[in-house]
Amino acid sequence: MITSVLASTVISSVLLFIQSTWLRNGLFWGVIPDLAFLLILWVAYNNKGFEGVILAFLSGLACDLLSSAPLGYSSFLYLLPAYAISFVRRVVDMDTLMVPAILGFSSTLLKGLASLLVALVFGSELVDSYSFSDLRFWMEAALNGAMAAPLFFLFKKMKYLLVTRKPSE
Repeated sequence: MITSVLASTVISSVLLFIQSTWLRNGLFWGVIPDLAFLLILWVAYNNKGFEGVILAFLSGLACDLLSSAPLGYSSFLYLLPAYAISFVRRVVDMDTLMVPAILGFSSTLLKGLASLLVALVFGSELVDSYSFSDLRFWMEAALNGAMAAPLFFLFKKMKYLLVTRKPSE
């Protein structure tokens, strides 16, 4: 478990760095897909324990340190979808195209709901939250859905690092 959490945290930190440097201008209309978020979803889906939730917390802290967000804000935004995905794996089998796209899109919607919850609790003047009426939010959800399948394919190639194995395996 420790190996998969450490490896996935390092990889998600690299993805966060790529998002904030190479993709800083966005792919479409200044919107950046959340690559680290997609890694969190993949790890949460493919591990039996709560490695995805731990990764969500650690990646959120790294994201907050790289941005000007309050410490813990991104952790909360990443935790809710990761926790939900850990239960979805019991019901839905992963295919190569549609399930990753649906998971990426719907988890981004859940992340948006979590940001609205934080803004409701702490006040919208203190916390910058997503707006469901903003086209940029829907573009990010669509980009996360579109990027999920190719990234999930790449993450599957690194499965030996990202998935905790039982001692019998």
